Amino acid sequence: MSDPKKPCDLCSLPVGVKPFTLTASGGTLEFCCEGCLGIYQMLNEINEIPAAVPDNQATKT
Repeated sequence: MSDPKKPCDLCSLPVGVKPFTLTASGGTLEFCCEGCLGIYQMLNEINEIPAAVPDNQATKT
């Protein structure tokens, strides 16, 4: 469990008891909201790897 007083890795507000997380090469980052997470990803050009698509779904058009 995270420290609820830990500052958000983007805006420095407290992350709260259920932070939004992003695993990066330097470790896990914690954010206070989905907006901060999304802005961080956009500014740093980080794209999450999508979940694997089942074989029967991959060829649908």
